[in-house]
Amino acid sequence: HGPPGVGKTLTAECVAEFSRRPLYIVSSGDLGTSAEALDEKLGQTLDLASTWKAVLLIDEADVFLERRSLHDLGRNSLVSIFLRTLEYYSGILFMTTNRVRTFDDAFKSRIHVPLKYDDLPKESRLKVWKNFLAGVEGGVEVDEEGYERLAEGNLNGRQIKNVVRTAKSLAAHKKRKLDVGQLLQVVDIQMTFERELGDGGVDEVER
Repeated sequence: HGPPGVGKTLTAECVAEFSRRPLYIVSSGDLGTSAEALDEKLGQTLDLASTWKAVLLIDEADVFLERRSLHDLGRNSLVSIFLRTLEYYSGILFMTTNRVRTFDDAFKSRIHVPLKYDDLPKESRLKVWKNFLAGVEGGVEVDEEGYERLAEGNLNGRQIKNVVRTAKSLAAHKKRKLDVGQLLQVVDIQMTFERELGDGGVDEVER
C-alpha cells in the first residue's frame, strides 16, 4: 500500500520474474461492480491464475477492501463476496491500495505480508532517473549535476518514466540528442500540471 508510482506493481513483477511464473494483472473494474458480476468474474480469475500457476495482482483493490457500514449494503455485498472467495485461494496474490486506513477489519488477519511504500526520497528518485536514462538509445547528455537537478523534482517513478518518454519524442522531433535541458523542460510542465491539480508538495525544479 502507498501512493501511486512508488513500486507496488513492480514488486509483483519482480516476484513473478524471480519465481519464474507468469504475472496476471486485473483491476477492480475488470471484476465488475455488482455482487453477481464479482462472484462470477473473481472466481474465473482465481481459477485461471491457479491453472497458469501465475502470480495474481489485483490492482486498485480499494473498493473490495473498504470497511463495511450499515449505510451501503451494495458495497457490503462486494466486500463479503471478495472475502469469501479469497478465503480458499492458495496461490500468490498481491493487492494494491492507496487507502489502507479504510480497510475492513476482516482483511487484517488474511493479509500475510503487508508492504508499505512511501513517497520516493531524493536518493531513490536519482536512482530511478539513472535507470530510465541508461536505457535511452543513442545515450543522453546528462552529467551528475544534471541528475541532481532532475532528482530535485518531487516526481514518482511513473511520472519520471513519462517525462523520459516525452522528452525523447521532443528530442527526436528536433533531431537532437536527448539532454538535460529537454528533460527539465518536460519536468517543469509535469510539475506545473500537478500544482494546478492541487496536488501539494510539488516544488518547481530550479532552472
